Amino acid sequence: MELRVVPHPKLKRDYRGRRVRTTVDMENGWVRIPAGSLGVVDIQNQKGSWLLMDACGCCGVQARISGVDSSSIEFVEPIS
Repeated sequence: MELRVVPHPKLKRDYRGRRVRTTVDMENGWVRIPAGSLGVVDIQNQKGSWLLMDACGCCGVQARISGVDSSSIEFVEPIS
């Protein structure tokens, strides 16, 4: 699936449910998410975005990471 980068929504409340790609490696105490991974903004609050990443193709694990700054993601949508 081909994706194109689109501008960030003007309002942070509009981030929820949008498709994103990470631009940097991220990690917390449980998971490491490489740059270029795809996911969806699950929750947006004053501390940053909570991302629900796409499930792994081989094992099916789906990572969630919180507190992601908007400079660490880019919004994408399918090319039609």
